Amino acid sequence: MSQSAANVAPHPPQRRLCLRGRAAPLAYFNPLLMLGNLWRRRELTSQFIVREIQGRYKGSHLGIFWSMANPLLMLSVFTFVFHYIFKATWTSPGEPVAVYAMNLYSGMIIFNIFSESAAKAPMLITGNPNFVKKVVFPLEILPVSLIGSALFHAILSLLILLVVSCACGLTPHWTLLYLPVVLLPMLLLTAGVCWLLAALGVFLRDTGQVIGIVVQLLFFITPVCYPMSRLKDSPVLYRIMLCNPLAVLVESFRQVVNAGAPPDWPSFGLTTLFCIFVAVGGYAWFMTLKRAFADVI
Repeated sequence: MSQSAANVAPHPPQRRLCLRGRAAPLAYFNPLLMLGNLWRRRELTSQFIVREIQGRYKGSHLGIFWSMANPLLMLSVFTFVFHYIFKATWTSPGEPVAVYAMNLYSGMIIFNIFSESAAKAPMLITGNPNFVKKVVFPLEILPVSLIGSALFHAILSLLILLVVSCACGLTPHWTLLYLPVVLLPMLLLTAGVCWLLAALGVFLRDTGQVIGIVVQLLFFITPVCYPMSRLKDSPVLYRIMLCNPLAVLVESFRQVVNAGAPPDWPSFGLTTLFCIFVAVGGYAWFMTLKRAFADVI
């Protein structure tokens, strides 16, 4: 009797342990858990954001000047190619070149938050093996530090845009108050994609090469260099474009900054829900695979 009881006794604890192991990945899909985890590590995250910004210009004589020179150079090239060579306009023929340049620049500002972070994400974990070996280090903050750095440079670029607008005699719109609302879904979308790519890059080293091509394709199928309204003549293409969350977010940012109008709330609301889903899903993916990083690296 005692021998039978001894044989049966160990099973319930083992079963409870197994159930706990199965339930843990499902818990990562809780958005409150994700936000709470990031909030508790906010001080460490801010330190890594500063580290990311400083590391970008380490050893450079001009330093942070490059964060302003690079987008202005790209703006000049794109304006010359599309406006002067291809005769592209934003609203109507004969418009001032500043109108096209400012709309193009605002699209580049918001898109670069995504492109800069996503391009670096696949090499993020493999490029920091020392952090992977530290069991207590929260690896999930590394993609957030990328996004924080990209957001910092986006704010600098936005300040340049506002200064140029004032120099051209244009008054900033009151709709700039919507900027935090418009930026939040982009940050959530970028975070989810970066978590997914950072984890995937550990196991598939070709991820960095693939995502570089994908980002280039996304630049041209997202209305950065052209207004989304150009596609309204083709309802099918316009509806397909609405399925691209980057397109909706770029247009919303442009509406708020340049047009002085609020976002298109129905499409913006659906896009925001999708961005929340991507953020939570990417976080759950990263945290589930996190325990295997040390074995691979």
